[in-house]
Amino acid sequence: MDFHDNVLWLQCGPTNNNPTVIAHYFMSCVRNLGIIPMRLRTDCGTENGIMAAIQCTLRHHHSDYYSGASSHMYGSSINNQRIESWWSIFRKGRSQFWMELFADLRDAGYFNGSHEHQCLLRYCFGDVIQKDLDECVRLWNSPQDSPFQNSSMSRRSAQ
Repeated sequence: MDFHDNVLWLQCGPTNNNPTVIAHYFMSCVRNLGIIPMRLRTDCGTENGIMAAIQCTLRHHHSDYYSGASSHMYGSSINNQRIESWWSIFRKGRSQFWMELFADLRDAGYFNGSHEHQCLLRYCFGDVIQKDLDECVRLWNSPQDSPFQNSSMSRRSAQ
């Protein structure tokens, strides 16, 4: 099974840079798919350290070329052109709406950035944002001949 160009998870959560949270998302993905990736590439961000260690541990007893420590590699985000392109498309096609909505709330004085306000926004908008993210993943991972091929979040628009 090849997941080379698929988005495997996209979560609405409280952080994108806590290594424990990112590792939890990774393990949930591995569990849900029922497979261990042969090779994992990440950038050198601190949020990826635990995930890299888990990957190498899960592949420790495998006997192929990418077993153990060879199953993970760090690479600069400059070299990750596909994912950087995907994030650009995602921002234009999906997340820009949410960013502008929350900026409008801030500018109108309804959001002050406090922990309490952040928790309130997550409570009020978390489920609907997650549904939007799930739809984004579904559209992106759809075959080229799907009815969504001309969507702003289809693979074709990334090429």
